[in-house]
Amino acid sequence: MKTTISLLLFALVASTAFSQAKVGLKIIQNGAAVTPVNGEYELKKAPFAVEFTFDVNAYDGLFVNADFTDAVYKTADKASLPDLQDIPYKVVKEENFNTNKQIAVAADNWSFWYYNKATNEYRFDRDIKTVDANTVTATRTIEQVYFPVKEKTLKIAELTEPLYLFFLVTNPYNQRGVVRELYRQKMKLNFK
Repeated sequence: MKTTISLLLFALVASTAFSQAKVGLKIIQNGAAVTPVNGEYELKKAPFAVEFTFDVNAYDGLFVNADFTDAVYKTADKASLPDLQDIPYKVVKEENFNTNKQIAVAADNWSFWYYNKATNEYRFDRDIKTVDANTVTATRTIEQVYFPVKEKTLKIAELTEPLYLFFLVTNPYNQRGVVRELYRQKMKLNFK
């Protein structure tokens, strides 16, 4: 009985600590954070960056769906994603250190932007900033969009329609039996 109570108490404390892990996403353009207006970001037709701040002990990265349609974006805030268990298998291949300064745009696929300090392998720009002992801020600069199916790129200056972004943080890969959603954020980027 004492063992059961101890295990339950440990599980409660562990899950509380896990749920309080730090996560933050920002859009940066011309060195300044862009503030959304009515949930939409108004950007110039110029390069921008996505800044992700997270606890490296709680998360290994984030999944990103980028598209010019709002199919994933329009998922209600509390609704579960219908293909959540399949998302890790729908990841497009991207270069380490974001050398091409791009974001993959594909309705049915996801990117996985991760940071692994131990192997010096990650999908963000090279300059990872340490916030504290457990937290880092990683930036991904976007100068162009990449269409993996067509193997074609388009500069941000050439965009004529909104870009819908859906960010998803799940339980870390080494803790996955069943994929569990831990955090999501949606952004609609308008270019003028």
